[in-house]
Amino acid sequence: MSEHTAARHAVPEANPGVVEGALRHALRKADAHRARFGPSTGRERVLLLRAAPEWRHLSREVAVAVDGDEKVTAFVRPCRTVLSVLEALDEPPDEPRDAQTYLVVLTPCEGEELGDSVLARALGNEVRTINRWDLVADAFGARRLDPRLSGREYRWVAEALISAQPGSGWKQVNAPVLRLETVLRRLAAVRFGKDQDEEERLDAAALLEWSRDGARVSRFTVLPAEERAGLASWLETSVGPVARVVFRLLAGGQVWDAVPFGLAAAELYAPTARRRRPLAEARVRAEERFLGGTAPDEASLRAFAEAAESLVLRWNDNGHTAEAGLACSRAEEILAELRAGDLAGTSKVLDAGLDARLTALAAELTAVLPAPRADDLAELEAALDALLEHRRPGGRAAEVQAALCAVRLVRWLAVPEHAPATVADGVSRHIRSWGWVDRAATVVFNADTNRVPRARTAYSEVFHAARARRAELDHAFADRLAAWTAASAEPGRLLLAETLLAGTARPVAERTAPLIIIVDGMSAADACSLAEEITAHRVWREVGREADGREGALATIPSATVFSRASLLCGTLTSGGQSRERSGFSTLWRGRRSALFHKAGLGTGAGAQLSDDVRRAIADTGTVVGVVLNTIDDALADDFRVNAPTWRLDEIDYLPGLLAEAAGARRPVILTSDHGHVLDHRDGVRPVAAESARYRSGPPADGEVAVRGPRVLATGGEVTVPWDERIRYSPRRAGYHGGVSPAETVIPVLVFVPPGVPAPKGWFEYDTASLHEPLWWNPVPAVPATPSAPRRTAIEDDDALFSVTEAAAATAGLGTQIVVSAMFAAQRRFVRKAPPDDEVAALLDGLVEAGGKLPTGQAAALVGQPAFRMAGYLSTVGRLLNVDGYQVISESDGGRTVELDVRLLTLQFLEG
Repeated sequence: MSEHTAARHAVPEANPGVVEGALRHALRKADAHRARFGPSTGRERVLLLRAAPEWRHLSREVAVAVDGDEKVTAFVRPCRTVLSVLEALDEPPDEPRDAQTYLVVLTPCEGEELGDSVLARALGNEVRTINRWDLVADAFGARRLDPRLSGREYRWVAEALISAQPGSGWKQVNAPVLRLETVLRRLAAVRFGKDQDEEERLDAAALLEWSRDGARVSRFTVLPAEERAGLASWLETSVGPVARVVFRLLAGGQVWDAVPFGLAAAELYAPTARRRRPLAEARVRAEERFLGGTAPDEASLRAFAEAAESLVLRWNDNGHTAEAGLACSRAEEILAELRAGDLAGTSKVLDAGLDARLTALAAELTAVLPAPRADDLAELEAALDALLEHRRPGGRAAEVQAALCAVRLVRWLAVPEHAPATVADGVSRHIRSWGWVDRAATVVFNADTNRVPRARTAYSEVFHAARARRAELDHAFADRLAAWTAASAEPGRLLLAETLLAGTARPVAERTAPLIIIVDGMSAADACSLAEEITAHRVWREVGREADGREGALATIPSATVFSRASLLCGTLTSGGQSRERSGFSTLWRGRRSALFHKAGLGTGAGAQLSDDVRRAIADTGTVVGVVLNTIDDALADDFRVNAPTWRLDEIDYLPGLLAEAAGARRPVILTSDHGHVLDHRDGVRPVAAESARYRSGPPADGEVAVRGPRVLATGGEVTVPWDERIRYSPRRAGYHGGVSPAETVIPVLVFVPPGVPAPKGWFEYDTASLHEPLWWNPVPAVPATPSAPRRTAIEDDDALFSVTEAAAATAGLGTQIVVSAMFAAQRRFVRKAPPDDEVAALLDGLVEAGGKLPTGQAAALVGQPAFRMAGYLSTVGRLLNVDGYQVISESDGGRTVELDVRLLTLQFLEG
């Protein structure tokens, strides 16, 4: 074969991308030619392209974007000989061609073969050769190419870029040089299914996402082998170990299992995995099946596993929980197939890991019951910590919450409790502790233990132990209440149903008329969970009369709606229905406008949540507005709440809308109830039949008490009521009220003010809702042993190394050393109304002894402050200690914890 013939056979084959790029390049040169030599030049309509005379594509028509949105059309004609070129030029087009239509001739002939007459009709008067790198530079808007692109190892890149070019073209680089990293990053983004504008997102997670998409994987596998190898090599360098493992899985036909295998590898190659023969054999099986018999190093596999776990956790949080669950289930199957199924129990992501942690915690619960002691809870707390370290509870968050509540109940059982000294003491303790017990116990009772049968027995033991203790306290409270009621004792500061509005709503109304919301049947347990939601977004601030926290009120006896709600709304002991409540509410607020709405007056037609009357009344800030909501009380009449132990705002009909209207009108809100309730736990007794579920006439029996006195509103001023929550006199329902257990008779009282509206004079602002939590609700940090400070002897002469003051400080605690330091004295000059030195020292010493962290309530006790004032108090202390903005002392965990950086404190004040 002659050199000329060989050259003709060596011409490259064109494709739509090559034609598009070549025509665009030629048209731009023609534009430049016209700009230089005049508009009569560069008008040719033919592109002669030296290429193989073959066209393997269905359509001969190619749309070419020239500048911006402007497009021209090219018709491609393969021509093997000079004669066929002449025929193509003279042949009339299949369709009329306008000014934006061009003929592209693919021919192996050179210019001298075609002759000047043919060249004269061609763009540039030449046969253009296909220089793929010119096309690439033109496509990216670059003047020069990175010299590295000319290397032999990158010869595949130009063809790949032309083939992969998006329909809108490659994004211009705005730089004179087209860099190797840029083209590879853009090419990889497009080949792996990403938009080229998102090339930076082609990271480990994106590669794992790609492995799950069969269509995208298939498109990659049919690319030319050289391009596949080149992209894999570059990604292994730029993405790292994840790419190396993914492409190893791809080569072995296992790439679809990349994410599940990563989850399994997290346990197979965990640094803490015990080196034993079954594990080694499982690794060998994994390498043979998934990695072609040769595994990357363990560090690479761990990085791959970490990326897989991170991706699944991201799925879990962004609405793809089903996909996360499937990947985790498959990972457990893989471990079982590798005969290492027990490793799934150590995972912080797989369901089996959550099962194992729940099982371990159940065992610890059983071990400390029936009489837990505070000193015996370390292993239980460690089991809870391990459970909370599981990173993907997903749809099983309720199971984790139930376990947490079980541990909370055990903590409470381990704290000594004494009988309430007075009725007021019982009311306060129910609001601040016992109601939280009810909240946790209800969650435990409704726990889903299908996956962890051992938890069922443990939770049952915890629940019944808590109920037994509550029964003792309830009995003592009922005895105090009966005696107090019979004696008509003065309530002091204790709010009663009939004095609740006078004690709370009237002081609030002196500044701004409140919205009073009575959620019929809302217990203290319900109220504490609703308050957390209300204050979570900082639209509302909670305030109250007492410095040390929320207070409750005492319902009437019996604690039934007909008595207690009427007495509350009328401001006097009475009974009756809605008409009596409306007239009494109007009388109570005589002298100013008032409006009371019941269920029938709240609703409206389609397109609105509240009636216009309600909205107008709330908008008129001179009107005291009362609203009665029946959702909780209605729910007690049936069983539909049995599997939903915690009430949420959006489950209380009309409550979210009422709060929103009140916030818009800058109106305070009083959220309260007329009574609480006890729940049916399917073990109740019905000793006699009566007209009411929880009160009757006749002598009391076990679990009951007779109460008489002026606050007994049943016929005759005397009634028998149960304190035992299991007793009922009516057919079974979801819950009951009317008795004298604290859960029924203690009314929660919550007061919220919007931004800019002050609390009543003499009231207190509760900075953080979490500070209402009892101490046992959260773990108490362990107190590490602290070595005694070194003692130095004071030398009282002129040559003394230390002054008497310095020597005394050296023998004292760190807190005293800080407050006598020169730096502390300098800081105090700039802080007005700073706490006394001894208070600051006591706080610092307490934090040091606790290892740098204390619950806010315990820190408050050290300095004699109410827990609810600690946010402001710590802010002032922070101005003393946080030198140059460095955080020496601060709050964390949503205000639940006070933290001290002991090292930084010492550096700033004693070494600085």
